[in-house]
Amino acid sequence: MHQPDDPNTPAQDGTQDGSTQGDTQDAAEAIRALWAEMARGWAAGDAALFAASFAEDCDFTTVRGDKPPGRTGIEAGHRALFHGPYAGTVLDARVMAVRFLRPDLATVEAESTITAPDGEPLATTHALAVVERTAQRHWLIRAFHNMVPAPRPAQRALDPKDPAVDEPTARPKLRHLAIVARDPEKLAEFYCSVFAMELFHRDPDGSCFLSDGWLSLALIKHQLDGETPVGMNHFGFHVEDTAATSEALMAAGTPKPAERFTDRPFAEYRAMDPEGNWFDLSEHGFGGPRASPDPTES
Repeated sequence: MHQPDDPNTPAQDGTQDGSTQGDTQDAAEAIRALWAEMARGWAAGDAALFAASFAEDCDFTTVRGDKPPGRTGIEAGHRALFHGPYAGTVLDARVMAVRFLRPDLATVEAESTITAPDGEPLATTHALAVVERTAQRHWLIRAFHNMVPAPRPAQRALDPKDPAVDEPTARPKLRHLAIVARDPEKLAEFYCSVFAMELFHRDPDGSCFLSDGWLSLALIKHQLDGETPVGMNHFGFHVEDTAATSEALMAAGTPKPAERFTDRPFAEYRAMDPEGNWFDLSEHGFGGPRASPDPTES
């Protein structure tokens, strides 16, 4: 007996639910039109037009990790941008890939570049979105996660005559800087927008942790009732063996490194150099996304 088609089973032509290749192409074009509409709204400084591509209850995450409440929050946030730091800018929105999960549901990978009025690129973002076709057969963005990709450092070719090739893999690496800041959020936005760093962690007190894919930057919230000044505070080394490093420090005449809170996600020990500068020691690293491996660590 003939069994009814399973709507979740792909058809032989690569589409689903028996939809034709032409249907899929039409749907993909309709989805791409959402990003074109966003770009038109951005160019016009029209936050309502920009937000029209999103569902009323869209789950939207900004590059800073903020989550505005649905379409109204997206519109309000972009209205502030259009009247503030991005006034007069242009958005080049590019859909890189569309993958249909069902005929009425797809994931979208997109890239966007924000350009200043003088043509200078200001920022590039990547986004992963979920789009859905409504009962009225209109496509809308149901979820949107935006990010600023961390730059990948260029890898140099290894020359057998280069002394660096013979360096031991256990050599400690400088991987962390910490700055005490009056407004960590504002400073994080600066480093993310200008230097394409990525925010990967927030502390409850508002401290922000960024990464360029190689080195982490902690922006520590300044406490008004404390004595710690704003500015550079400490740095950190990723080491293979904290015990051995501690012995080397004490042999050099510095105090024994102090163990930090056991539940800290970043550094296990705090040490001091001969002039009193603080630095951290960590075996597990300082968190954040990692770029391509250092050739000297392979």
